[in-house]
This record gives sequence, C-alpha cells and structure tokens, in this order.
Amino acid sequence: MSRNQDNIVVNLPADCIYEIVQYIIHDIKTLHSCVVLNRDYCQVVVRILWRNPFKHVKQDENKMSLIFRTYFSCLDDQEKKQVTTFFRKSDFNFPKPFINYPSFLQEFEIFNIQTSMRSFLYQYYSAPATENRINSVVHILNPFMEKLFFNNQSNFKYLNVDLNDERNQIDMSSFDDKILGYVLSNINKFTFGFGFRFDVKKLEILKFIQKNATKLTKIISEYNKNIKHIQLIFTKKEFKQQKLKKLDNEFNKLLDILSSFIISLDNLKSLEMPCFMKDKNFIKNNSQSLTHLKLYEIRNFTIIISILDHCSNLETIELSSFYCNKSTDISELNKPIKSKLNNLKNFHITISYLPVLTLFKRIILMSNNDIKTLYYDKYITHSSIINITKLILPFCTNITHLFLRIFQKELCAIISFLKSLNHLIFLKLDWDNYLKITQISELALSFSSSLQILEILEIDSSMIVTILRTLFQNMQCELKEVSICMGSCIHDDILNTIIDYARSKNNSLKVFRYSIITSYRYFCYQKLSKDVLEEARNLFTIDDNPEPFKRSFIEPIY
Repeated sequence: MSRNQDNIVVNLPADCIYEIVQYIIHDIKTLHSCVVLNRDYCQVVVRILWRNPFKHVKQDENKMSLIFRTYFSCLDDQEKKQVTTFFRKSDFNFPKPFINYPSFLQEFEIFNIQTSMRSFLYQYYSAPATENRINSVVHILNPFMEKLFFNNQSNFKYLNVDLNDERNQIDMSSFDDKILGYVLSNINKFTFGFGFRFDVKKLEILKFIQKNATKLTKIISEYNKNIKHIQLIFTKKEFKQQKLKKLDNEFNKLLDILSSFIISLDNLKSLEMPCFMKDKNFIKNNSQSLTHLKLYEIRNFTIIISILDHCSNLETIELSSFYCNKSTDISELNKPIKSKLNNLKNFHITISYLPVLTLFKRIILMSNNDIKTLYYDKYITHSSIINITKLILPFCTNITHLFLRIFQKELCAIISFLKSLNHLIFLKLDWDNYLKITQISELALSFSSSLQILEILEIDSSMIVTILRTLFQNMQCELKEVSICMGSCIHDDILNTIIDYARSKNNSLKVFRYSIITSYRYFCYQKLSKDVLEEARNLFTIDDNPEPFKRSFIEPIY
C-alpha cells in the first residue's frame, strides 16, 4: 500500500457519527473529547450536549453560571449593554459565539434558566449583590431570554414550567401567542408545577400561576391536542381559616383550569399528577392511548377504579400517597372486575391503608400474568396480607424485578411467593429486623437461580456480617451486583465478607454498592483498611454513592 493510501481520511456522514455517539450518550467526559476530534464530530456532539446542558451539571452553581454565560453571550449587543451596566465587566467580555447554542435546546426548563441566571448575576454583579438588586436585573433579563429561546428557530421537545421559585419568574402569559403556538405545537412532553407558602399575601402569586396555566394549557389544547406526555406537580391544599378563603377559591379555579386541560387532550400516552380530578370520566378521550399512569395524593378510589375500567392498554401503573379516613368511599373496590389489564408490565404501589391492599389485589387480578416489575411497598401488617400474597401468586410468575417489604408474620407466604419467580433478575428487600438467622437462611434458599442483583435496605448493623454470610451461603444464584443500606459505617469485616463471596463465585460479582441511612451519616466514619479496600477494588467496583435504594424500577419519562 502506498504512502498516499495510508493517509486517506474517511469523512463519515453526520448520520453515521450520530449513531456512533449513541453508544457513549451518557458518558459526558467522552462526549466532550469528541468535540475536539474533528469538525464533523464537533457539529454532531455539540448539538447533543446543548439539548439540555443543565442535565449534565447536577446543580453545580459554577457550571450552571458558565452555561448561562454562554446563553448571555448570544444576546444582541444592545441587550447585553443594558445588563452589563451593573457588572464589573463590560459587554466586550461576552463576545457573541459563532455557534447559535440556544437553537440546539430541546428541553426548556424554567427553573434551570432562572437558577443559572441568578448564579451568573451573583458572580458578575459589581456592587454587593443583595437579593433585591439581583431581582431588578432578572426583571430586565427575562424578556431577553424570552426572545432568545422562543422564536422561529426553537425546536423544543419538552417544556417544563416549574413555578415553585417565587422570585421574579419568566411570565409566559405575556408571550406572543403566535410564537408560543409555534413552539408548543412541536413539544411531546409538558410539565407544569407550582408550590408556595400559603398566606393572604400570596394571592398575587397564585393569580400569576393561574395566568400562566391558562395561557399554556389553552395554546397546547389548540395547537397540540395530540401531545403524548403530561406531568402536573403540586400539592392539593385546603384553606379552612376564614382569612384564607380567597386563596381557596382561586386555588380551585386553578384546579379547574388544569382539569379542563386534561379533558381536552386526545392522545395521551403518559399522565403523572396528584389525583385531584372530580369527574370520574376525565380520562375518556385518552382511554385507548394511555399506557403510563402515575398518581399520588389519592383520596378518591372511585376515580382510580374508573381509570382501570376504561384504560385497558395501561402498561405502567404507579400509585402512592393514599389518604383514607372513616368517610372514604371504598364501595367501588369490592365491585366485580369488568375489564382486564392485559398489557400491564410495571406496577408500583405504596400500601399504607387496608383499602389500598384491596386495590392492589384488584389490579394484580386484572393483569394477564405478564407483569415484569413489581414494587410492592407496604406499611401495614394484617392477616389478610398472607391470603392476598397466596391469591396473587399465579399472576406474578413472570416478574423479573421485585421490591418487597417483609414482616415476620408473613414470611412463609413470601418464601412461597419468591420460589415461584423463576425469571427474577433484580430483587430489593426491606425486612423486619426481628427475622431470625434461620429465617434469613430459608429466605435465601427461595431466591431463583436467575437472580443477578440483590439490594437489602436498612440491615441491622449489629448483625450485618452474619446476615450477609447466611445469605451468601444459602443462595443458589451467582450475583453480579450486591447493594446494602445500613445504619452503620462500612468496615473491614463487611468488605471481607463481600470479597469471600466474590472469590467463591469465580469473580462473578462486578459491583458492590453501599449506603448509610441519612440519620446515621453524620456520626459515621469509614473504617476500611487500605489493604482490604485495594483487594476489593481488584475484584469488583465499589460504589459508595449509589442511586437512592428506594428508587423505582420504572425509568422516569421526564
């Protein structure tokens, strides 16, 4: 081969580069390296990094400030001058970049824009930066941000309007209808959230939220009735004091706006919100399209049963934060099941009252033995739990991911349940610390040989080594990942137990994660010797800052 042939450079088309980059899409460090690889990679990767740059910085104020500085530099010179009069530096220190970064933004989140804006202003403000001074500049900057992000080059796929911060929000109710209609017609995900301290002085803020809700929901209903994903985030409030009755009325008007919005839509695939609706048929227009439902602050079982009866295509159901009292109508729970949930794959429920246990049983019996992930958290003990566990067993044999909270009284039923799960891959356990070692041994013997990941929450710190050894000696599986959450610090005996298990299984163990219960964290000091730690790291990865142990198996849409 000639020297000229050796030096041939192959320029891949952008589509190919995009496909290659998908393999490292979550590796931010490598993505940044790709930016300087060559011009073709730079053009593709910069667009990816700037789809939502805040997603990669995890509330790091310095990095958020740098991101906003880039956006600020994209403003016109005259706009920058109006702001830099308050700065230690002139507008010449913020030259306009050659790349139009705002045009790449696909996930617009008001909270991130406002937070990064404030970090940026605090960094460059010339005089001592009081909150009032920063607010006055935010008031100047907000209209410039509107013009920068909302225009005919906008390509948002997700709009998140979080009005929890009461300080100088961007007022989207004042945006141009035509431009807003153009931008919102292209989104497929929309989040609207709010929250504030309730007192008489907050009526103005509540009306501000109302105005924004009215404008945004009206435009989406008009221009984008087929939007796929809606998330509403707020806490239902009731105002019993006479002086707060005005707030009560205005809050109910806001709920009516949001209710009408949901009813107006035609083709929702996912819906996440507090269960505040009064009309049990509110989901009628979306009954065939809805596949993902997440509800919390649930006080009305009639609404839940109506949804289950109408939405036969649900694949994911998440229900939590139930509220029951003597006046709660539970008659619907005992009515005959009229429909099936043949497509149900993922079910997450937190059971804190007996009626919720009945609802849990009802949903399992409506399924078609095709549930893959079950998050079955309960905070009650009752004799009926044992019977329900036995009853649902034939409908759960295909589960691959399971969370269980185990109480001593129901252990036998749980062991029978676990023995039936021949496809189980991921098991999270939270158990009663009164379990005896012989019972833990029986529990371990019930684990399927298919099990690969085991997480144990809130292990009794005084017994942890004995518990782990008992589990490891009696399990019939080869774990790839072990995670423990405990009330004490990690020490050599614990890590040596994990090392022994890894060696006994020919190093099948790849990851060991551990976490300390928050209430104990400030009283703990790591007691690992250097030699043991080095030996462990030669065998498997150690993660001392894992995802929350009670994290759902269900990947969030938003």
